[in-house]
Amino acid sequence: MSSSLSEQPATPRGALVTVRGAEKQFPALGGREMITALDGLDITISPGSFVALIGSNGAGKSTLLSVLMGAQFLDEGAIEIDGEAVTDQPSWQRSDKVAMVRQNPENNVLGGLTIEENFALAVMGPRRGLRLRRYPRAEIRANAAAALAGFGMGLEDRLDESSATLSGGQRQAIAVAMAAVRKPRLLLLDEHTAALDPKRARIVGEATTEIARQHGMTTIMVTHDLAHAMHQTDRVLMMHRGRVVLDLSGPEKDGTGVSDLAGIFERVVGEALPDRTLLAVS
Repeated sequence: MSSSLSEQPATPRGALVTVRGAEKQFPALGGREMITALDGLDITISPGSFVALIGSNGAGKSTLLSVLMGAQFLDEGAIEIDGEAVTDQPSWQRSDKVAMVRQNPENNVLGGLTIEENFALAVMGPRRGLRLRRYPRAEIRANAAAALAGFGMGLEDRLDESSATLSGGQRQAIAVAMAAVRKPRLLLLDEHTAALDPKRARIVGEATTEIARQHGMTTIMVTHDLAHAMHQTDRVLMMHRGRVVLDLSGPEKDGTGVSDLAGIFERVVGEALPDRTLLAVS
């Protein structure tokens, strides 16, 4: 059972996200053993910061995003977002303050709706369910067009087009833009450029950073792209086996090269970074 925040130390002043003593396990294949995804994890994230999560496969990065979103619950520990205890809140109760963009574009945008209708669902859904006929169309279209313009894909002029006709990169651009229109306090990005070709990944990644900063959204991004992690964010957290093993920010991060991270990781945990991440460095 998750422990309450009243039993935990006081939240650091000015923190937007506080995770204390986070424990999460999953049964291994066969169900005879348990795999630890989060191992007593403690993290504090400042408002408006852009944080990258990097590390080995199975380090707990995506699990951390999942428990912050409310898609999964901690076994032990506590979570506070924007001054509110959310440890036991399901995702729908956090939808006014947390948004997530997942790796698979098909999980972020509904192909059976137009671009405009997807935006309407994102903005009105948490409050009014699926009654899209009543949404303020002019306002939705104006906000959608403004949010999409930053991606340079011309999507702002295609709001009446079915989302089923769009590429993966275009759908991810729409997903990020929809999150921006919702104005969440916390934006979670789970390898949101990993399924895109290099050109689209760069465009979507850079535009995401710009939008997050423009709207002041506190952002946590899981990525294997170390260059993006180091150059586009304020802070880099390296995870391994459910814990943070390296925390880089400020001058220390600025003085660390992308190619240095592989060596740092190997020295800290005694293992090499996964091939997928190493290829992103080269």
